[in-house]
Amino acid sequence: MHYLGLALYAEGPTDYYFLRPLLQRLCEDLCARGARQPVEFSAVLELDDPIQLKNASRDARIVGAARAAQGAWQLLFVHSDGEAAPAKVRAERTAPALARLQQEFGEAYAGVAVVPIRETEAWAMFDTEAVREVFGTTQTADDLGLPLAAAMAEATADPKRTLDDAFLATNPSGRRRKQGVSPMLNALGERASLQRLRQLPSFVVLETELREALLRLRVL
Repeated sequence: MHYLGLALYAEGPTDYYFLRPLLQRLCEDLCARGARQPVEFSAVLELDDPIQLKNASRDARIVGAARAAQGAWQLLFVHSDGEAAPAKVRAERTAPALARLQQEFGEAYAGVAVVPIRETEAWAMFDTEAVREVFGTTQTADDLGLPLAAAMAEATADPKRTLDDAFLATNPSGRRRKQGVSPMLNALGERASLQRLRQLPSFVVLETELREALLRLRVL
């Protein structure tokens, strides 16, 4: 039995809601199909900025958060919204942190970039059947204004607004309306079809990098 501790450093609290269950499911799926031996996973640990590094650079905060949680993880996901320029964001905001993680922790640990084209909501809304189930509606994807094609999903200028508008189109009650989509992102992360998400090039990049990391860790 191989034990693999997972952790995530994300840009905001709502990103954790969706990404933590999704990334754990993706790890489990890859290992179920190709692991050298059975793998037991931790829940994905949410990393916080160390107070003493509050004003430090992002890569320094990531490394500090990873150091504070050392022993609890072997695989660390580093999330950055792509802001329609994922290659630039990756080079400027994610790659420096991954390089420092490698220098700090060595070959027994691995970092993986999580960079949607714009925002994680583009991934959260792409499995329209999961969205309809979580929102509790029989309305169609067209009724909700959700993109069906991968190119449309990744080209959506404001995925967060699109998902919010889809939720409002279900005519939620007062309390649910006030809470908004955020409480539902965890359920979307648990239900979104991996096969559906594999139609999105940005998700394929994540899965490819994750597989490479698992190979380096000799899990696959």
